[in-house]
Amino acid sequence: MDGMPRLLPLDDLPHEVLAVAPHADDEVLGCGGALALHAARGDSVRVLILTAGEGDPRLEEARAAGAVLGVQVEGLGLQDGALAAELGLVERLDAALEGRALLYAPAPSETHPDHRAASMACAAAAARRTDLRVLAYGVNRTPLANRLLDVTGVADQKEAALACHTSQAAALGERSLDADRAAAADVDVPGVERVEAFVELDGPGFGRFARETAALLLRTGNGPGSARAPRVTAVISTWNKAGDVCANLDGLRAQTRPFDQVVVVDNASRDDTAERVRAAYPEVDLVVMPHDRFGACETFNLGFRTATGDLIAILDDDVVLTPEWLERSLERLAQEPESTAVISTLIVEPEMPEAYLAAERARGERYASTFRGCASLARRDAVLEAGGYDERLFIYGNERDLTCRLLARGQRVLQTSCAVAFHRTPFGMQMGPRSLYYHARNAWLSMLKHAPLTDLLRMPFLVVSRVLLRGRAAEEAGEVTDAVGTIGLGRSLKETPGALRIVARAALSVLWNVPYCLRRREVVRHPDFELPLQ
Repeated sequence: MDGMPRLLPLDDLPHEVLAVAPHADDEVLGCGGALALHAARGDSVRVLILTAGEGDPRLEEARAAGAVLGVQVEGLGLQDGALAAELGLVERLDAALEGRALLYAPAPSETHPDHRAASMACAAAAARRTDLRVLAYGVNRTPLANRLLDVTGVADQKEAALACHTSQAAALGERSLDADRAAAADVDVPGVERVEAFVELDGPGFGRFARETAALLLRTGNGPGSARAPRVTAVISTWNKAGDVCANLDGLRAQTRPFDQVVVVDNASRDDTAERVRAAYPEVDLVVMPHDRFGACETFNLGFRTATGDLIAILDDDVVLTPEWLERSLERLAQEPESTAVISTLIVEPEMPEAYLAAERARGERYASTFRGCASLARRDAVLEAGGYDERLFIYGNERDLTCRLLARGQRVLQTSCAVAFHRTPFGMQMGPRSLYYHARNAWLSMLKHAPLTDLLRMPFLVVSRVLLRGRAAEEAGEVTDAVGTIGLGRSLKETPGALRIVARAALSVLWNVPYCLRRREVVRHPDFELPLQ
């Protein structure tokens, strides 16, 4: 692949063309000028829209746009937003490539999950061809181009074709020919005012890339056309953290293995969270609660029920995943038996002591009695069959309670450092009255529901030895294994104004909820079970 972009003479391009677009309008934005040039030359051009079918107004708009460009447009009618799960997509693209020598396809650098899934499927199909040229175009972002095509003479056609997509007008926004003009500004050739930018992976280089991509999809079962491919939904609950949730969504877009669905449950935020998500992340399934008095347990449960994936990534709003988080988590989960319901990944937080991280690394992988709710991957059916989060808990400690019910069903939680997520919330338990109240109350509610009687009798002793007497240095050195939310509990008791009153109120709530807990009591005798302060 060349290092610098160069103008590509149309005469150098083959005459038998297939253009693949995930959605109607992508073909115009990405390569509409190129298609018009091919049509004017009399080439055989086939345009395939993956997610628009007969009767869909978007396909009719795409056909009108195709008429402006001079090309025929077809639609496959696949599910919008779910191309990564489409079985047989590679085979259908392979059949469409029959007799074609040039393929226009979405670039691997695209951010929309459908675009990336289409890119992978095209790569896998192209791996079976030895005489195929591929020009990858950008829609969400301009690709790191090594080929430029002068489309100055057909710019008006491209603009008119884009105007045919009236139902997409709001989503298109400012996306028009600005990218064509911007790319042309760097071309020092008289008369060249508009260019389309492509990355060409041709010859042996592309063949190797395509084969490796196809092999990866086959090995991991994560790509289009794989019968073993799990659908994965990211579930985020948020409240008044617009900036954080947008950073989180940017991290989801940057995943090497795209999510198939992203669900954001906004707990009636008073900032502009919902408006920003709708405007900047159209791929997100946004649920806005009618008021903000719901707890995190309720909003997450709604997200779990909204999810369509086989797996769910349970994410706090202020988490940013490293780009390989999902890919590595899937690879690790694939090595586990079906009884492993959750894998909880390594979390890095502000103010996290190096000694704690070193202790985590030294412990290595282990089956645990809870998981980190800010970044874990779970089997959706297992979570729902166990009842999801107990909404009586409202917030904090809900992961341990759910784990107890999973353990009671013979399932397990794996703590692993196979993938890393960055959490913007500082290390340990958060200071403040609400945090102290729910941590103190919920630990008892969960154990009343699930701990054997002998363990319940040990709880008061553990409160004294592991909370009141445990020093901060011991916590930061990593002596606390899984109950990260209890780190700083002793400090909270000392520093929170009115701490004794708050704890007394929590104790009264525990007494009030004893009948509730006894009605739901399900003793856990799984060897992975531990008390929260153990």
